[in-house]
Amino acid sequence: VAAGNKLPLSGRIVVTVHDEDKESAIPIVRRFHEQGFEIWATSGTARYLQARGIPATPVLKVHEGRPHLVDHLISGDIDMLINTPLGKHAQYDDYAIRRAAIQHGILYTTTLSAASALCDALIGLRSRKPEVRSLQDWMMLETQTV
Repeated sequence: VAAGNKLPLSGRIVVTVHDEDKESAIPIVRRFHEQGFEIWATSGTARYLQARGIPATPVLKVHEGRPHLVDHLISGDIDMLINTPLGKHAQYDDYAIRRAAIQHGILYTTTLSAASALCDALIGLRSRKPEVRSLQDWMMLETQTV
């Protein structure tokens, strides 16, 4: 059900990462911001990003009141989600977030390595026209460069 979501070329990304991932998330989120994405983040992540020069609009976690992150997913305010959950509320929040993202076709990742790969893909899509090649074409290109 979660397969087939398209990589947004612009819009709003929500970032919610646990404390152990915050430092590693900075270069990834900065690249998305430099590509023109608006950054929203849960309160602790927003403060962390803002302190490092990345503009981030705070958004509530599910257990913090309304309108919260899931409300924004449902209303179409969010184009992509980077979520590395950890903590006592994370299990409930994570389930609700994942379910809403899947139901509404919103691209999300739960690892920073995947978020970085998504940013690389975005930059690649913007730098050249996408084309379809057969596996045989790729093999021919590979043998020509060797």
